[in-house]
Amino acid sequence: MALTLPEEVVRGLRRVHPDLAWAIVTLFERRPPTVAIDPDSDAELVTVADRRSLIVVNRAVFKRLPGVSIIPLAGNRAFLALEPGRGMADLELAVIDRLEDPSLSPRERKAVKGLRSQLTRWRHDRALRFHTRAIIVVERVVERPVRPRPRVQRPASSEAENASDANRSRTSE
Repeated sequence: MALTLPEEVVRGLRRVHPDLAWAIVTLFERRPPTVAIDPDSDAELVTVADRRSLIVVNRAVFKRLPGVSIIPLAGNRAFLALEPGRGMADLELAVIDRLEDPSLSPRERKAVKGLRSQLTRWRHDRALRFHTRAIIVVERVVERPVRPRPRVQRPASSEAENASDANRSRTSE
């Protein structure tokens, strides 16, 4: 997955934690309650450090975007991560593609249209620069009960084989 961040954001995140994904989660969890994310907003830029922000969406409304992972943060909030090699233009195309889906609920359609408008505004804002960074998402798997391996039983050797082995060892002496 890819995440668009300015170089200075990456340097700042690495000061929090060498792993960018852990740095993002750490900063998000550390945020003071007074800087709470707008729970009514379906899509917004959320500052994670200094001038650095992530695109955060309401995951109760955004079900999927083609080529985009919706990474849960807290509550109904999630940030958007792109597949490797993808950028801002790919995110905008994913939003446009999603709007063409006739099965979208009216609520999700409204939110996706809002995200499309936000992306256009952000793209035209000269105070914003977008950069793509790779993140690694680590997911714990549910452990399956360990089944004991079946024992391989070797056939018992016959007395004739034992005697033959004994004779071979005496003749080799």
